[in-house]
Amino acid sequence: MDISMHILNCSWTFLQRMCRVYLINTTTMMMMMTDKLGFRRFWGGLGLPSSSSNVISSESASSSDHSSGTIQNQDYRYDVFISFRGSDTRNSFVDHLYSHLLRKGIFVFKDDHKLRKGESISSQLLQAIRGSRISIIVFSKDYPSSSWCLDEMATIADCKQQSNQTVFPVFYDVDPSIVRHQRGAYKIDFLVHRLKLRNEPNKVLRWEKAMTDLANSTGWDVRYKPEFREIEKIVQAVIETLGHKFSGFVDDLIGIQPRVQALEDKLRLSSKSDDVQVLGIWGMGGIGKTTHAVVLYDKMSHRFDASCFIEDVSKLYRDGGHTAVQKQIIHQTLDEKCLDTYSPIEISGIVRNRLHKIKVLIVLDNVDELEQLQELAINSKLLFRGSRMVIISRDEHILKVYGAHVIHEVSLMNDKDARELFYTKAFESEEQNSSSCVELIPEVLKYAQCLPLAVRVIGSFLCRRDSSEWRDTLDRFENNPDNKIMDVLQISFDGLHYTEKEIFLHIACFFKEEREDYVKRILECCGLHPHIGIQRMIEKSLITIRDQQIHMHDMLQELGKKIVRNQCPEEPESWSRIWLYEDFFHVLTTQTGTNDVKAIVLNEKEAISECSIDGLSKMKNLKLLILYHKRFSGSLNFLSQKLRYFLWHDYPFASLPSSFAASGLVELNMPNSSINCLWEGRKDFPCLKRMDLSNSKYLTETPDFTGVPNLERLDLSGCTDLSFVHPSIGLLQQLAFLSLRNCTNLISFKLGNGFNLSSLRVLHFSGCTKLENTPDFTGTTILEYLDFDGCTSLSSVHESIGVLAKLTFLSLRDCTSLASIPSNNNIMKSLQTLDFSGCFQLTDLSLRFFISLSMTSLILLDIGFCNLLEVPNAIGDLLCLERLNLQGNNFVAIPPSISRLKSLAYLNVSHCHTLQYLPNLSKISTSSTGRYFKTVSGSRDHRIHVLFGVALTLLFLGVWNFQGLLHIRFIYLLKVKTQKNTSTCH
Repeated sequence: MDISMHILNCSWTFLQRMCRVYLINTTTMMMMMTDKLGFRRFWGGLGLPSSSSNVISSESASSSDHSSGTIQNQDYRYDVFISFRGSDTRNSFVDHLYSHLLRKGIFVFKDDHKLRKGESISSQLLQAIRGSRISIIVFSKDYPSSSWCLDEMATIADCKQQSNQTVFPVFYDVDPSIVRHQRGAYKIDFLVHRLKLRNEPNKVLRWEKAMTDLANSTGWDVRYKPEFREIEKIVQAVIETLGHKFSGFVDDLIGIQPRVQALEDKLRLSSKSDDVQVLGIWGMGGIGKTTHAVVLYDKMSHRFDASCFIEDVSKLYRDGGHTAVQKQIIHQTLDEKCLDTYSPIEISGIVRNRLHKIKVLIVLDNVDELEQLQELAINSKLLFRGSRMVIISRDEHILKVYGAHVIHEVSLMNDKDARELFYTKAFESEEQNSSSCVELIPEVLKYAQCLPLAVRVIGSFLCRRDSSEWRDTLDRFENNPDNKIMDVLQISFDGLHYTEKEIFLHIACFFKEEREDYVKRILECCGLHPHIGIQRMIEKSLITIRDQQIHMHDMLQELGKKIVRNQCPEEPESWSRIWLYEDFFHVLTTQTGTNDVKAIVLNEKEAISECSIDGLSKMKNLKLLILYHKRFSGSLNFLSQKLRYFLWHDYPFASLPSSFAASGLVELNMPNSSINCLWEGRKDFPCLKRMDLSNSKYLTETPDFTGVPNLERLDLSGCTDLSFVHPSIGLLQQLAFLSLRNCTNLISFKLGNGFNLSSLRVLHFSGCTKLENTPDFTGTTILEYLDFDGCTSLSSVHESIGVLAKLTFLSLRDCTSLASIPSNNNIMKSLQTLDFSGCFQLTDLSLRFFISLSMTSLILLDIGFCNLLEVPNAIGDLLCLERLNLQGNNFVAIPPSISRLKSLAYLNVSHCHTLQYLPNLSKISTSSTGRYFKTVSGSRDHRIHVLFGVALTLLFLGVWNFQGLLHIRFIYLLKVKTQKNTSTCH
């Protein structure tokens, strides 16, 4: 049986060979005819002669095909396609080749094994092969065993013939002659394919022809040679074939491919529209803007009739004006040479007249002034259809004003790419990858903060150094950052206006990750115009705003601190800014403070040792002072007269220095201080707008306010010993906010004769447990918020409260001594919240008169626990009411007028033990949630709470006439005493 099978197999093999010879001869003749006819049609369609001289041979196709007209006009997605046998080379040679190409900014398609499904090549792979400018075939021992690989190879051969695709064969572990002639193992694999595809003999013949053709192309035999060196040769050949202008000079482009693809998408190169597009590339220094543009340029410049990449426009412009930039553009796009003979006007004419007649790609790098674009005589709107401009700048405002259609902000590297880049620079080989150094990598990357420049520079510096040198380097960088990094970042700083530089240094030294509004307020006090200054910082990519906080890259922060230290590196007393307690401590203990110190802002979390405060008196040019501690000895006899912003938490002294007279002071903030008397007599602070003495528990009386006419905000909350407020407070016409919350010793508040608080909007008295009377409100006509919560000694409210036409919030919650309230309130039309909860001495009559038809805006009314025997019928006239709290009262019924409240969303009648009747509520609307639940903080939790009330309501069904009761959203009926039959409850 075995002998018979052997004879049969030999016969079958002989027959296959005979058939193969016949098929090869026949197929070859037919393909030749087809090729000639195909080329004839192809060239004829282009209007070109069909002579053999115009047909590009396979030999020449592997060298300079990239420069042909066909390749120039074709839309390619990839630079290189790699065909290989995964089991042989995926994790070795091909992986190294792929990585090296990517680091050069070359766009590579490497087949993912996930795409291999079934026996036939996928459409994705076909598109990738046809969309690549170059194909590299890595022939290995097992390559021909895969029909998938052979299909890829045949498709590549078709692309070589039909569209002049360049093909580079690489012979990895197999002799080139074996591949060309299909000998040895290759012969056996092809015999297997013939047996398997006996019904498709032409397919195998197509593979054989393709392999012979491609293996005869110029390529590399990498056997027995240093792999790294051979890969470098292949990559260099690819760069030369692609005609890339820059790829040979860049390296380690980790993670660049998807980033550049995003830029390409924003340029809309695949769009059917011929509109001109201008792309702005924007970002901080060292982030890789130019690198992105270089790779983008190399990838797409072949699609245009002409292209130019003008490096460092700023320098060109400084050295030779706009004419120097124009000459570079003309030279690169039009190949004009002797341009020095032309006048500037003629140069502009060439740009204007000739450049607008061709499809052109113009890339302008490092533009830092708008004039550099405006003077080029390039009107982007008049460029030839399909043209593209790419402008790289650190200044977003330039790109916006020039009219960039899209502005792309280059982001920092992700952690994975930053780590990979660092490895390529710090470790030249695995042998150098010591465990002690590897342990320090997270610390290095934390310092570099994913900034490509920093990762690259630090990695290169640490290369071939041991772990002790790594440790020293990191410690040194804390106070002395690398100059190569700082010099690049310094360019952005140097281009700032004086006040912008001051803002940058303030943020770098003091205010990183602080709230934007807080920082702006301080900068405004210092006269630095922060509204335009902060915006310029953002446009220059020096800061970002996230979650209402100012963020700055750590390297930029280090730059700012370095600039300050460089004034006198070892002498903090000569710095313009001090931000560390150790430096502040040094200046105080040595009493070496000088006039150079302009700002001191110390971290509140940093613990300090006690020291004498006397040295502070020597800093006579101090404009900004923020301190948080009280461990200071000595006496404070002098403060700078130039202070603009003063914040000292836990100020340890009983008063300000008697000589203190900072006429430019804008804010005086001393919360939790030991102040007893702020100042004696009259002090003139004409610019003072805010004063915070909150929780100054030893303060017994306020100062005379006559000399602070522009005060806008005064916070005296928590001053528990405060018993006297100077009557001159009534003269503060600019005062908008006043808080006396929890001033538990304050008995009365008198504003004096002729008072005029015409700007006052917010007034807090809550927690003033000894306050007996409210002030006269006649001079506070625009008051919006008035709070007397917990004023348990308050017995009456001044009758002038009725004149507060703009009042929106009034709370007298838990004013347990309040027995009456004025009724002359017919103009309180703005009131939205009214709270009398816990005022159990209020009479029904008083409340009935106070709630009037004029309260047309009232949304929330809380009269819970007021011992009411009757609900005012006027409640039905409050047509905007959404929230009504009646809990804890003694009424028997709710008036029928409540059914007119069509906006009511919440009703609380818990603890109403005598309640027997609810009116019909079916007319209440369910169409909207209402303003209360949209605007009141914490309403979400309250909704959840009252839903339990709805559930418990079901226990009392049938007790009252509650027809339509369920149309109301929330009804709170907890602990309601029932007196009716409950037999109908289910």
